[in-house]
Amino acid sequence: MTRQDLHPRPIVDLDGLRFRWRSNASSLLSIERLRIAPGERILIEGPSGSGKTTLLNLLAGVITPSQGRIHILGQRLDTMTAIARDHFRADHIGYVFQMFNLIPYLSILENVLLPCRFSRRRRERAQAMRPGPRQRTSQALRAEALRLLEQLDLGEAACAKQPVTQLSVGQQQRVAAARALIGAPEILIADEPTSALDADRREDFLQLLLTECADSKMTLIVVSHDQALSALFDRRVRLINGEIH
Repeated sequence: MTRQDLHPRPIVDLDGLRFRWRSNASSLLSIERLRIAPGERILIEGPSGSGKTTLLNLLAGVITPSQGRIHILGQRLDTMTAIARDHFRADHIGYVFQMFNLIPYLSILENVLLPCRFSRRRRERAQAMRPGPRQRTSQALRAEALRLLEQLDLGEAACAKQPVTQLSVGQQQRVAAARALIGAPEILIADEPTSALDADRREDFLQLLLTECADSKMTLIVVSHDQALSALFDRRVRLINGEIH
């Protein structure tokens, strides 16, 4: 085993990070250093308004910092153009948004497969998840999407081509999770992913999330107010007034 194996390069490395909505406003986030190792499971906690969702959006390249550096997978995310960040996110980051961000005029399957339309990398990975006889790309992708949906107890709704607008809030949240997981991105980010689920669904959902991340060696970064989740994660990061404690 080499020295590099013992101390792998962080998959996420933040340095001197500051974020403010306006140039003359005080910083909403002020993080001197945050490193996350490949395959690590991180739970981000903190009161409302502490900057948790803002931090996730910075990690995903949805917004850029006012100051500081963000390295994701060894690449400098904060200096990329908006288009380059969009491509990078599509290839490497699955995101379960707090408001789900499903496309209402697309079916359940079409919503789940959306990352594969924007990312050749995710499309090829999803296709490779289907062992056995070689299938056409469309068949393999559909089979992988259905596998994820069936594990989330949504296979029947997807096969019936039920519109996402007719799903309950909890079902929509699970569709958003399947969309984030498909194609095994290196990083999975989830903002309050269990907020719309009852206790039984929450346990099943979390087991799926953790199993899929472990099988694909994904790094998992979750924001949640649910204290019961702490034991499932390798590390907890607590944000208070935009700073790590």
